[in-house]
Amino acid sequence: MIKRHTIRWCLLVLVFGMPLFVSAADISDIIQKLQYREIGPTRQGGRVVSFAVSVEDPSMFFVAGGPGGVWKTVNGGISFVSVFQQENIASIGDIAIAPSDSAIVWIGSGEANLRNSTYYGNGLYKSVDGGLHWRHMGLPESHHIGRVLIHPEDPNIVYVAAQGHLYSQNTERGVFKTLDGGTTWVKSLDLTIDGRQIGATEIRLHPDNPEVLYAVAYDRQRMPWGFRTAGPGSGIYKSEDAGVTWRKLTQGLPGGMLGKIGIDISRSNSNILFATVDNANIPGQSDTDRWSRLKSGLRDDRDPIGHEIYRSDDAGETWHKVSADGESIGARSNYYGQIIVDPSDPDHLYVLSSILQESTDGGKTWRQSIRYAGDNHVLWVNPDDSRHMLLGYDYGMAITRDAGRNWYHPDELSMAQIYAVGVDHDRPYNVYVGMQDFGSWKGPSTKKGRFPIRFEDWEHVNGGDGFYNQVDPTNSRWLYSGSQFGHITRIDQETGARNTVVDDSEEKYRFNWNTPLLISPHDSKVLFVGAQKLLRSDERGDNWHEISGDLTKSDASLFHGVGAVRYGTITTVDQSTIDENILWVGTDDGNVQLTRDGGINWNLLNPNIEGFPDYWVTRVIASRHDAATAYVTATGLHHDDFRPFVYKTTDFGKSWKLITSGVAVESVNVIKEDHRNPDLLFLGSDKSIYVSVNAGENWHRMQNNMPTIAVHDLLIHPRDNELVVGTHGRGVYITDISPLQQLQGDLLEHPVFIFDITPTVQWHMIRQPAVSAQNFTGENASFAVDIRYYLNEPLPGEIRIAIYSGDERIFDLAGTNEAGLNSVQWFMTRSESRNSEDQEEWRRQQQEIESEPEFFDYYDTVDIFPEPGDEVDRFGRSLETRVHPEIGLTDREFRYIRVPPGKYRIELQTTTSTFSTEAQVLADEWYDK
Repeated sequence: MIKRHTIRWCLLVLVFGMPLFVSAADISDIIQKLQYREIGPTRQGGRVVSFAVSVEDPSMFFVAGGPGGVWKTVNGGISFVSVFQQENIASIGDIAIAPSDSAIVWIGSGEANLRNSTYYGNGLYKSVDGGLHWRHMGLPESHHIGRVLIHPEDPNIVYVAAQGHLYSQNTERGVFKTLDGGTTWVKSLDLTIDGRQIGATEIRLHPDNPEVLYAVAYDRQRMPWGFRTAGPGSGIYKSEDAGVTWRKLTQGLPGGMLGKIGIDISRSNSNILFATVDNANIPGQSDTDRWSRLKSGLRDDRDPIGHEIYRSDDAGETWHKVSADGESIGARSNYYGQIIVDPSDPDHLYVLSSILQESTDGGKTWRQSIRYAGDNHVLWVNPDDSRHMLLGYDYGMAITRDAGRNWYHPDELSMAQIYAVGVDHDRPYNVYVGMQDFGSWKGPSTKKGRFPIRFEDWEHVNGGDGFYNQVDPTNSRWLYSGSQFGHITRIDQETGARNTVVDDSEEKYRFNWNTPLLISPHDSKVLFVGAQKLLRSDERGDNWHEISGDLTKSDASLFHGVGAVRYGTITTVDQSTIDENILWVGTDDGNVQLTRDGGINWNLLNPNIEGFPDYWVTRVIASRHDAATAYVTATGLHHDDFRPFVYKTTDFGKSWKLITSGVAVESVNVIKEDHRNPDLLFLGSDKSIYVSVNAGENWHRMQNNMPTIAVHDLLIHPRDNELVVGTHGRGVYITDISPLQQLQGDLLEHPVFIFDITPTVQWHMIRQPAVSAQNFTGENASFAVDIRYYLNEPLPGEIRIAIYSGDERIFDLAGTNEAGLNSVQWFMTRSESRNSEDQEEWRRQQQEIESEPEFFDYYDTVDIFPEPGDEVDRFGRSLETRVHPEIGLTDREFRYIRVPPGKYRIELQTTTSTFSTEAQVLADEWYDK
């Protein structure tokens, strides 16, 4: 007789009031089995910064994303595959293919477009098999690489333009060279001015003589509050002995304070060079005064000269300005700054900027060229056919074959740069994302049908740079959407009506680039928005009042920085779910503040946080389980300090503990506490996700199938128990964390444990939008009941899963028998035996299907909902849905019938014991929504 047990666990196991933590060393077998679903969005793209095109076959090329890794196509852009996913970095500066061998590919990591959201790299990577495998090749402190240049005949000779650290000085700056394929490096161009190492951002090779090179030095540095965009160290250098010696080119070029310089050589006449020079000098202002202002990182009241175009007709020896006086060709050289000479016409020029500017008379006159894209960073022109171009910009890339009259945008590249995620409570719930330079978007967490989440399933909800999107949890009609610097819009999702509830032009407030926005968990009509003061509205944003003074350090000397930055601002706000009077605030200048009386009195907590560096506070999170507990994360990215800073208090901030055991040297952007299990925490860093099951005592990396990428936001859906991950460069990922929520006490010491099952909806799909030919295939949640169980170690004999409706055994599944987390899917069907006549009919039908020529209709159709008693395939799908059935979707011995909604008993049967739990199948009551 089989002995039957039913295991039940409370969410909290307490002994003397303290939680029984699960041993962190035991959970790796569970963590590594949790897989992420990638859902997009994709059409919105991400910042493309470099192309590498094969000389032998231009249909094979690589696409590099500033923060999104590397993609490869071998068919001219019809399809792509990600080829740089699991390395220790995701930010790319440049990518290059050896002209003599297309299998040799180099990556210079660390984006060279130096905006406030730019990520660093860790040196060079090399592949000798076309991008299948990569090896790190040194220069780890180069951080931002502007160019990788490979010798046209000898692939062992490589030059690198290294800009170095963004927020501090360091020595790994300049032009580096290797003669042995990257085994050793020498600094070829080593510039020091006033004790500062000057980085290099560009190298160009003479098309006819590889001994001749041109390099560009760029004198710049960011600060947390601004940006020094120029300096006396910027300039153009030339070498005529393969980089052994260099000399600065000055004749005809401006001196003084210069920003980034772009340079290109005409392929059709190599004596002709063009440069776009960011002339940062201000007429009438001395170099000393201008340099003093630049060093502060603050804006000047007067405008600099601007971006000028210079030409040389004698290989760089002399130059003359060709653009008109007073006309600035381009803008924001730190973010753009490239000039491209048409390979077939030395008078045909492009300058990349917020628009694409073009000259056909050698730079004398300019016009907007291609009315496509925007915020353009890279342009490749086919040297054999100038009509064929690749353009990379802030939201992806495009391909033209007719000189820009028509463009093809690959819609399937998943490179979305997300700042923040939100969710609603619809069925299925929707995910809202705020994106870099592409507004805010809304898409389904899963599709009701069996077809992938396409890019057409996402809809645009707000413009600008997108940030926080908060949906009223009691009525998803109301969406509050933020764009840059504190512009908050209330959107009625039923009528489309929009109201600006916070105006970013309000001069008395300082709003952060990513302004924090919070709906009160106690009253959804109550909103909080952070400026330098905390603002509260009790009427859905119609009226606001201040509930604090200035909570920042309020250093007025740092308020007017250069670039997309405002300093001295609130960056994070949270309200206790237990006590509405408890509010926590963090600022970009490193303050942590607490009120316990709704904002009447505030306490600065910094003196209580031992070792706290007063860096940018990325999150302050109030515990959902204990009013006295909170978590703080801070990033030293803006100080070139990449250590993790994660702190916990259990006494309202009187004392704090650093909780970073197990976290690598990676800046931390977000922390999230689970709503069911107080010991379950998640961290998002500049490279990964971490999980703790013992309240932060230890952390484990939970990257699994997700690529290396910066994680900017995390959210746990309160109903569906899924972790929603917002990445800055690879879109949204989702995983079911319900097994982790149930890890308590000595659970992992038991030989077998079957987890509770989240209720599963039998979705009823009634519509399917049209989709494009090349498209993203975002992964749906499984259309099945996930039966998960833990084995301390593999068990002797087989494991069977039996499904019961009442006392009737309706289905059997073979279980897996592996140590750690096991998962078996039941597709909500019952099995019925076929008689001999049915078996013969089944055999005949399979022969017909097998004998038919295979064909495909691309379009997705609706997922036909079967009538009660209709046979379905092994995955519970109607047999009428598919245009051309596949072999193996049905069985000879059994017919499958979809079960009705209801409760079903799930039994896990070993050779000695039986363990049970319950599965609830829900009817789709929302099918017509």
